[in-house]
Amino acid sequence: MSNGYDLKDIAENYARKTDSELIHIATEKAQGLRPGVLEIIGNEIKKRNLNPNILEGAKAQNREYSLEEITELSQKLRSLPCPLCGNKTAKLNGTIMHTAKSFIVFSFFRKEPIIGCPDCLDKKNQESIISTALLGWWGIPSGILKTPFYIYNNIKAKKQNRIAEPNETLLSFTFENIGQIETYKDDSEKLKQIIKYVKK
Repeated sequence: MSNGYDLKDIAENYARKTDSELIHIATEKAQGLRPGVLEIIGNEIKKRNLNPNILEGAKAQNREYSLEEITELSQKLRSLPCPLCGNKTAKLNGTIMHTAKSFIVFSFFRKEPIIGCPDCLDKKNQESIISTALLGWWGIPSGILKTPFYIYNNIKAKKQNRIAEPNETLLSFTFENIGQIETYKDDSEKLKQIIKYVKK
């Protein structure tokens, strides 16, 4: 027993996990893991002959990054083809779709990050503006109160879609997915999957 947790039991637990489960934990769920547990994950990765960068993804979730480092990593994403239209020339950025839909007694509010080229980001924000303007008002009282703010937030987000540098949404997305991005930063096909918008 060490510091209230049994490393042997933890090692046995990780040994029972499938490769995909281990990769998922290491690249997406490793924040806050103790050094001893990271070592166990590293041993499992080595034993299974998995990509050693997977451990780097786990470590990435447990270190501090400067804004310059996050910006540099975000450039890897900016150079990918747009996941929405396939455009290979425009630099990608991020936006948030703010959508409100109301049905008298029930209101639905969603904030959804999207990575894409400026044209596609503008289109997605415009879709949210139209949808919210038509369907957001009908809930009482939240629909009436929140709809104007959601419309305004989409208009505000659109202003960031075409700036030359990585915008706040893209930088946040990069930081939130740092484990996967560090793991696959030299694998463009994997990076494409990370930024893919599945609800086209």
